[in-house]
Amino acid sequence: MEKDSDWIWEALALGEESLLKDADIDYFDWNGTHEKYGTPLIALVVGKATGQEVYDFATGTPEKLNERLNLMKLVLGKGASPHAKPPPQFSICKSWWKTEGDKEVENSRTPLVHFNDKSAYGVVASCLEALTNVEGDWKRELRFLRDAARILASYRPTGHAGEGMARVPVAEGVVETWERILSSGEGADVTIVCRGAGGDAPPGTSPVSPPCATEQLMAHAVVLRHASRVLKAMLSPLFREGSTARVDVDFEAAPVRVLLALLYTGEEVDEVDSPPDTLLSALELAHQWDVSHAVIALEMALTNRIDDACFCRTMEVATRLQLPQLAAACMAYAKNSADVKRRLKLAQFPELIQSLLAKALGDAESGESRRKRRRLIMTL
Repeated sequence: MEKDSDWIWEALALGEESLLKDADIDYFDWNGTHEKYGTPLIALVVGKATGQEVYDFATGTPEKLNERLNLMKLVLGKGASPHAKPPPQFSICKSWWKTEGDKEVENSRTPLVHFNDKSAYGVVASCLEALTNVEGDWKRELRFLRDAARILASYRPTGHAGEGMARVPVAEGVVETWERILSSGEGADVTIVCRGAGGDAPPGTSPVSPPCATEQLMAHAVVLRHASRVLKAMLSPLFREGSTARVDVDFEAAPVRVLLALLYTGEEVDEVDSPPDTLLSALELAHQWDVSHAVIALEMALTNRIDDACFCRTMEVATRLQLPQLAAACMAYAKNSADVKRRLKLAQFPELIQSLLAKALGDAESGESRRKRRRLIMTL
């Protein structure tokens, strides 16, 4: 007898962890699609409406939001891919706003967000963008979306198309073994020559740090070749790097070490020991080498490290490399930063950053000033 899957879709959209965590749900197609709910992961974010009630990340209590995040981990563990897109019939769109009492908070209504043809990653990114460009207290919702993005970033595809798996626990001894392999340099057969100040500086600015002395690091070709297609091609005999066993990079040694540690051990990025400039350079190099899991890990780490000092470079890197979560985090930070608004008003950012901020934040006036001006115009 065919087992019923409809109730699982409903439970996901409602965010009902109690219905799913101990149930027999292994028969469910976790990479299946639904014309009403999209994909299992999209259902957890977008939710559903029943009559006058709406169930989604913007209406739930803190406890229900935690249930949705827990279910997201469960769904990823079952093999659901955050890259899966909904069917063509899925045409849900939403807008959110804040209320005080029975009145809508002025300028808090988001634009209508369309979710058709978006993966779970795209849905989260679109929601982040929508909430960062309106007024009102969206801290809880933004925290949920950033937590959801981190959970989605734990997804790791297997070697078989269409399959996926979440990050799994690894015995500490295994990680320590790979750390020793990297740090000892024993058997390493590729020299990475670190030649200086790092990735491209934003137009109109100087490099982040002055050039430093050349430093050499050692790595294992077999590890690098299996980290990405770019490195596999680069280290083949057809290219200079492969024939000379030498890779030159325009980065200091610190970010290269961060990236190598990610390649060898897969451990979480140490945000405390690695300053934002180092993480940004590691992110740029990971993007150059097309190491997708490292790009995701570094992007997520940097969303929590944005400050006034590194804002400009972070936003430039996020824009140039087309990193939606980091770009949205930059916009959220800019909205609440007096220093960013001051520099925007004085046109102190490079042209591209200035243009993006002006489009998102307007003339950097306070919300109260804009409201007073509108009231004045309306009374004339």
